[in-house]
Amino acid sequence: MDKEKEIKEAKAAAVEVLLRLDEALKSLKDASSMSVWDMLGGGSFFSVIKRKHMQEANLKIKEASIYLKCLNEELDDIGMKLPKEISDTMSDNVMDIYFDNIFTDIRVAGEIKEKLDELKSFRTSIENLIIKLDAELDEIKEC
Repeated sequence: MDKEKEIKEAKAAAVEVLLRLDEALKSLKDASSMSVWDMLGGGSFFSVIKRKHMQEANLKIKEASIYLKCLNEELDDIGMKLPKEISDTMSDNVMDIYFDNIFTDIRVAGEIKEKLDELKSFRTSIENLIIKLDAELDEIKEC
């Protein structure tokens, strides 16, 4: 297979990863907003909405991992891994929604912030990879 085609396929996969990361980041930002309201005494209503956004973020992270696998197949030894999902177990949901308290709200807000930071950093890595792939494509076209 020619190198230009491989680079284009890698870039396409990287763009798909980036799109899913953007969607996950949006969901996490929404969850973060709901988390603030939840800590201010918003009650179970905001906990439920926050959890919905966290579940959406986890879904987008899973989708991104599928495209990352394709990207890894295109680029050997890329050495990147997606951040782990946010904990969304049944016990987390019960504690956050039914036993709604400030301690749980603060813990969950911290987890959301941590994942936001991890995803932003990972997104920057993917953007840098796309820039490198574009540079390689430019080199090939010049030859």
